[in-house]
Amino acid sequence: MTTSQGILREGELLNNTYVIEKLIGSGGTGEVYLAKNIVSGRKFAIKILKQEFSQNEAFINLMRREADVLHNVIDDAVVRYNELLKSEMHGGFVFLVMEFIEGPQLAEIMQTNGPVAPDALLQIARRMGQGLAAAHAQNAFHRDISPDNIILPGGDPTKAKLIDFGIARDISENAQTVVGGGFAGKYQYAAPEQLNGEVDARSDLYSLGVTLLNAYRGKASEIGASLMEIVQAKAQRLDTRDVPGQLGELISRLVEPRPEDRFQSANEMVQWLGGALAHAPKAAPSAPATEPTMIIPQKPDAFQALPDEPSAGFGKFAILLLIAALGGAGWFFGLGPGREMVFPAKYAVASPYAIRVQHEDGSKALTVAGHVRGPEAGTNLLSELQLAFSEYTITSDLQNASGAPNDSWEQTIERLAKEAKPLKAWGVEMRDQAVTLTGEAETEAVANEVKAAFESTARSAGVAAQVDISVTIPPLPLAPLNALLSTYETCGPLRVTGGDGTQLGPEDPLTVSGIIARESDVDVFDLVLADAAPGHKIDYNLAVLNEPVCQIEAILPEPQNNGMELLYSYGQREGEVGSKPFREGENPVIDVLLPSAAEGFLYAFYVDSEGQVFHLIPHLSRQTHTVPPIGELVNGKRKVRLTYPISDASTENLGFRVVAPFGTNMVVAILSPRPLFDGLRPRAESVAALQEALAPKAGLLTDPKTLVVSRYLVTDP
Repeated sequence: MTTSQGILREGELLNNTYVIEKLIGSGGTGEVYLAKNIVSGRKFAIKILKQEFSQNEAFINLMRREADVLHNVIDDAVVRYNELLKSEMHGGFVFLVMEFIEGPQLAEIMQTNGPVAPDALLQIARRMGQGLAAAHAQNAFHRDISPDNIILPGGDPTKAKLIDFGIARDISENAQTVVGGGFAGKYQYAAPEQLNGEVDARSDLYSLGVTLLNAYRGKASEIGASLMEIVQAKAQRLDTRDVPGQLGELISRLVEPRPEDRFQSANEMVQWLGGALAHAPKAAPSAPATEPTMIIPQKPDAFQALPDEPSAGFGKFAILLLIAALGGAGWFFGLGPGREMVFPAKYAVASPYAIRVQHEDGSKALTVAGHVRGPEAGTNLLSELQLAFSEYTITSDLQNASGAPNDSWEQTIERLAKEAKPLKAWGVEMRDQAVTLTGEAETEAVANEVKAAFESTARSAGVAAQVDISVTIPPLPLAPLNALLSTYETCGPLRVTGGDGTQLGPEDPLTVSGIIARESDVDVFDLVLADAAPGHKIDYNLAVLNEPVCQIEAILPEPQNNGMELLYSYGQREGEVGSKPFREGENPVIDVLLPSAAEGFLYAFYVDSEGQVFHLIPHLSRQTHTVPPIGELVNGKRKVRLTYPISDASTENLGFRVVAPFGTNMVVAILSPRPLFDGLRPRAESVAALQEALAPKAGLLTDPKTLVVSRYLVTDP
C-alpha cells in the first residue's frame, strides 16, 4: 500500500547521509522510503520503525534480528541488508538500510496480468530456492513468503528477489500478519505447522508452493475466515491437479501437509529442478553493494597500563640527577610523604575524585573509568581486577590525577567491585569519601547478601555507602510449560510459545496453540498457567472441536500421505466447498478417492458432534464394499461415492440435508487388507460402541497396507 505522505519529507537528510526521495510503502508499524546516499550516489530502500514502536523493545529486536542475521545472507536472489541505525529526527526512530530493487511484486503482476506462465514460475522457483538456501544456511527462516514478498526487477523472473524477512511489517493491505511468539505469517500461505508456532526450512518451502500455485491460477486461494476453517484447510492436501507438467509435480511436493513429505531443504528442491546448488562460502565481491567502509577500533587487551605523564618543570633525567645529589635526604623530599613540600603536585588536581567500575547483564566485559594516583597505581588496580574477574575482558579509561582522598583509593574500589560480582548487572561509583552501588539481582536473598557485604567493606574502608539493588524476575523456560500442559491435552498436542522461542522474559506474553475438545479446557489452562507462569499474559490460538470427534481422532493412526482423499461437493448446486462450512438445508455429497491399484475392504462412517456414528459403507442396504469392483476410475483414481445428492438418494444410496445440531463433525474412510469388523455394524451407533469395536483392531489400523483418511465436516445454521 503506497501513501502520499509519511513521517519523512522529500529532500530531508537522514543521519547526514541519506536524502529522502519519496515514500514507497506504509503500514501500521513502519514506512519504506526511496533514498540516495549523498556520499556514494547509490539508491537504497530505507525501512523505518515509527516513533511509538521505536520505544518497544520487541519491535526493535525483530528489526535487529532481521538486520543482524540477513546482513550475512549474501545471494543475488535475496535483498541485501546493510545496517540498522537510529535517528533523532521527528521524535526518534530506528531504520534499516536495504538494497533498493526496482520492479513489480509478483502480487502486482497477478493483479494486472492474471495467471503467470509455468515456465516463468519454474524460473522464479529456482531463484527462490537459491535465495532460501543461502538464508537457511544462516538459520534465517522467512516465515512470510507470498507474492507480496517476491520482486521481479524489470519484470524478469530470472532475476526474482526475495524481500522482507521482518515479520514486524504490515505494508501489504490485506496481509493478515501476526506478530508474536506463536504464529507469524499470512494465513493463506502459512504451512500447517506454523499455526502451532513451529517453523523450519520446510515451512518456507510450503509457503513457496502456495505462492507458485496461486500465481499459476492468478488469484489467491480461499481458506476460510475462522480459525477452525483455517485449521481444516491446512490439514488437507491442496488440489494441484490443474497444474501441468514439472510445475505441477513441484508444487505438489512443496504443499504436502506433513513437513516430512516435502522437500527437506531448498538445496534439494533446486537440485530436483536441475540446477544443482552447492552452498560453499562465497568470496566477497570486489565491489559489494554496502555502505562505505568503517574502521573499527581494535579490541583492547585485558588491560593496559597508562603511559607516564611528562614532568611540569624538569625533564626525567634532571629529576634523577637531583635525587642522586640529595642522597639519603632524597627519600624524604623526593619519594616519601613529604615530597610535595619540595615539588608541586605531579598531576592536575581532580575534584571530585571519582572512579566507576561497571558490568552489564549478559556480557563478559568490565569497564573501569575515572581517576587514579598515577600509572603504577592504575596498572596495579587493573591487575587486581583481572585476577578477581578472570573470565571478563576489562577495558579502561583511567586518568592520572592528584587529590586522592586517601592512600588506599585503588584498593578500596577493587574490594568493593568484588563484593558486587554476584549481581546480574551492577555499577560501583566512588566519589571522594562516598560510594554508590546500583545493580540487579535474580533473588531477594542475593540482593540482601550483596548489600550486607558491600556496606561492611565500605565501613572498614572508611567510606559512606549507598546501595540500590533491584530484583529482576529470571527468564521462564518454555520446555517445562510444554511438558506440564501435555498432561491436560483433550484432543491433540498443545504447544506453548513466546519470548525468544526457548524462554519468556519478565514482560513476555505466552501463547497456547492446538486443538481442544471443549471451550472449558481454557479455564483449566488459566488455573495451571497462573501457578506455573505467574504474571505472564496468556493468549490462546486454539481450535475447539468436540469430545466425540476427539475420541475418534484418538484411536486413528497418524495422518499419512497414502493417496486417499475425501472430496466434498454440493448436491443441489455447483461450486467448490473448500474449507467453507455446509449451511442448514444444504446437501453434502461425499466421495473418497483411492489409488487406482488399491485393493481391500472399504469402510466409511460419519461422526457427528453429538456423539453419534453413521455408517456410510457398508450398511444393511449396501453390503458390497470390496475394492475393486465398486467405484469408477476417474483421472487415474478410483472414486467411490459415499453420500449422494438428494435427487439420487435411496435406501442404498444415502443422502442427507444439514439440520441442527450444528458444529464440527468428521468423516473417516478406511481401506484394510482384511475385514475390519466381524459383520455389519448398525446403521447408527454411539462413539463409545465404535471405540469398543475398534479397540481390538489397533494392529490392523496401523498395518502399512491399511489406508486411513479423515476430514472435518463443519455445519452452521
